[in-house]
Amino acid sequence: MKRLRTGGGALLLAWGVLAWGAPAWAEGEEAPGPVEVEMTEFRFTPDTITLRAGVEARLVLVNRGAVMHEFASPYLAEVGVAVETDGIRVETVGLGEVEVEPGHAATLIFTPEAAGRFVFLCGAKAPVDHAGEGMRGTLIVQ
Repeated sequence: MKRLRTGGGALLLAWGVLAWGAPAWAEGEEAPGPVEVEMTEFRFTPDTITLRAGVEARLVLVNRGAVMHEFASPYLAEVGVAVETDGIRVETVGLGEVEVEPGHAATLIFTPEAAGRFVFLCGAKAPVDHAGEGMRGTLIVQ
């Protein structure tokens, strides 16, 4: 899997985990605009995100915290994902995580396929284990 790091004007590919969300909408409706997910010490807001299977989703990860945060979920390990940040767009299959530096943002664009409930979390460990401090959430795909 791939990991993307944002901030400092560069996008680096490595290995890792990721996820996404938006409110549900009626079938046949146009997909809603981007949904902002705020990342701070040590929480995601919102921490429950609902998507519709087969409808393109856009998740804007905004780090308003003081340290680097990650957005990770096994759900996107097999899904095609585009990540846009700092004027760069990267498309991949099997995205692991997106690291977002303080004051930066990244937009995830993907079409959820499998329905169910899936975890997302911050895998960062500095200065403490972010997920262990409660920085996790639920992705619901209907």
